[in-house]
Amino acid sequence: MIFMKTRHTHFMFWLMALAAVVSSCRPSEDPRQVESFTNAVPVWAEGRQTEKNLTLSFREVVKVGLKTRSEIRIAASTDYRLKVNGTFVGHGPCVAAHGFYRVDCHDLTPYLRHGENVVSVEVAGYNEPSYYLLSQPSFLQAEIRIGGKTVAWTGRDFKAYDLGNRKADVPKFSFQRPQMEYWILSPDHDTWESDTAFEYDKEVKLVQQEPKTLIARRVAYPDYTLREAVRVPDAKAEVFSFGKDCSGFLGMEVTVKEKSRLTVDFDELLTDGLVKQRMSFRGYIVYEFEPGHYTVESFEPYTMQFLQTSIEGDMTVDRVYMRDYCNSDVHNGQFTSSDQRLDRIFEAARETIRQSSLDVFMDTPSRERAGWLCDSFFSSRVTCDLSGNTLLEKNFLENYLLPEKLPWVPEGMLPMCYPSDHWNYNYIPNWAMWYVIELEEYLFRSGDRELIEQARDRMYALVAFFDKYLNEDGLLEKLDKWVFIEWSAANNFVQDVNYPTNMLYAGMLDALGRIYSDASLRERAESVRETIRKQSYDGRFFRDNAIRQADGSLAPTDNHTEVCQYYAFFFNTATPETYPELWDKLLHEFGPIRNTVNPYPDVPYANAFIGNYLRLELLSRAGEPRQLLEETIDYFLPMVELTGTLWEHMSSTASCNHGFASHLAHVIYRDVAGLYEVDRVAKTVTLRLRDVGLKSCSAVLPVPDGEIRLDWTCKDGKFDWKIDLPKGYVLTEK
Repeated sequence: MIFMKTRHTHFMFWLMALAAVVSSCRPSEDPRQVESFTNAVPVWAEGRQTEKNLTLSFREVVKVGLKTRSEIRIAASTDYRLKVNGTFVGHGPCVAAHGFYRVDCHDLTPYLRHGENVVSVEVAGYNEPSYYLLSQPSFLQAEIRIGGKTVAWTGRDFKAYDLGNRKADVPKFSFQRPQMEYWILSPDHDTWESDTAFEYDKEVKLVQQEPKTLIARRVAYPDYTLREAVRVPDAKAEVFSFGKDCSGFLGMEVTVKEKSRLTVDFDELLTDGLVKQRMSFRGYIVYEFEPGHYTVESFEPYTMQFLQTSIEGDMTVDRVYMRDYCNSDVHNGQFTSSDQRLDRIFEAARETIRQSSLDVFMDTPSRERAGWLCDSFFSSRVTCDLSGNTLLEKNFLENYLLPEKLPWVPEGMLPMCYPSDHWNYNYIPNWAMWYVIELEEYLFRSGDRELIEQARDRMYALVAFFDKYLNEDGLLEKLDKWVFIEWSAANNFVQDVNYPTNMLYAGMLDALGRIYSDASLRERAESVRETIRKQSYDGRFFRDNAIRQADGSLAPTDNHTEVCQYYAFFFNTATPETYPELWDKLLHEFGPIRNTVNPYPDVPYANAFIGNYLRLELLSRAGEPRQLLEETIDYFLPMVELTGTLWEHMSSTASCNHGFASHLAHVIYRDVAGLYEVDRVAKTVTLRLRDVGLKSCSAVLPVPDGEIRLDWTCKDGKFDWKIDLPKGYVLTEK
């Protein structure tokens, strides 16, 4: 259905177009929805299922006659790499909650040849608590099907070897990830992957493990695009560059003339022309080589723009490449405009979410690869916009609901990131509130009432958890653990009564009240807001906190942060109508302008996460898209120019590739293109076109029923526009 409007004619009409009927041959079973095995059972080396950093090499030789559909189903702990005849096929698994394992189903048809084939599965059992991969006993459960018949499975077939190529006693890669990679290789190290006659004296005895609770993968399989690196000319060392941040498996071709050791350091930026430790961890891999020619590829995914090699011995690095390990489902959305700067920011947002949303909403694909709440609120909007579905968000939210009891946190609380092992029992109470804020938006995006009902008991348990911290005024006071507002001075003002936390708390109660039609929760939310207004606002700004005095009284402080003001407006403690003077200050005297003119030096700056993103949300609500666009370019274009991705902070001191930052793609669709609200359940589109200073714009937004296409030009504030909607969608203008 097509709607058009021009500056000459202000009428709306629709045109019916003929559609070509295209038939396609699809497998009878969606490989993302497989959740069982026919014959396979989980197996591992006898007595070694909890051994740290043990890598086993599984293989099976299968014979193939006529070309027919073939597949392998895999579930594993912790990570696996799948090859056929030495050719890379896939990596996994898709993560799930404690005690649950998602089943991958890989199509082997393109890789199998007539005759004998080696199907190899390399499995790393880390048994190391981390934010990235759960510490659970190691196993592999796999079966191969050819022409619909199961021909090989663990428990009967598959031999396994402990080849000893990977050194086990090594440091962790980072606090949040398991062990770094240290490989000891000879030229024949990979023959087990392709030689049908391979024999080795270190075959291990496999025994059946405890049955596993299996569930469907659901989300798309990764994008494994290959990209090449080039040497950086005139560098102080041997440095290679990919031209922008990339995430995946680092590959190298090397020629070794004598026994050598290669250390590869990598990072997103160069420091003084070299790769140096820039954050809280060092990104590196070590190889020891016997003489020969090698093609090696990291087992784990990493993020880098630059890498630097250090060689002990006589060898050369002939080629450096990256095999992407990224979301393949975010290419459907498109945006172009008359401003190339904006187009670059949009593509940087896509690249950021592509690398940070493989199977959970990761904060960063580098040091953590952890699925964080609050980050996910912003990331989930973008994946839906660019993919047209909420499959990844369903997985993310579902993981928090699957275990009968969530480990590592008190009863009623949610982990700050998950699936993760929080062996120090730390949590962020604020982030549990953001789960609720996202849950309401997920319902709007998906209409998935089943998951909402699945979450009911856990959500009310969360309310009960916070009830223990309510003071005589009905505000949260002296919350335990890591009370987090954002990466700024605001985190220094969190006790005893933190007002941004209570603003968020009111937002949580209000959202739950709407989700479950609970008027009492909504009344509590408004009571919290009214108390904050009385205690926190001093006629100039909202204060960040109040301290409990020795005599029992509560004394507000003189701490006022920029982000506190954004919390107040975002969670409806304040509105431009109720606090017009404060809103006018925020609108005209805060934001990027403070970098040159700062009339409030006593008010600490907001940071990217999350203050500046909340600011963009408020500009959108207030109908200020032109200012929003200008600030977006001021804030974020410098990031794009350095890494091609968007950052955790406004400076390069932290991650330069952070999932939540991709939210700019959602902002651009909504506030620049004008697709102000897309209700995929009710099938309505609200168009809000405003003169933002662009001459033209084109946007494609995928939805479950197809795609929305919008094109417009603007001259002297007047629009010519055309929008193409899927059948059944209704258009309104704002």
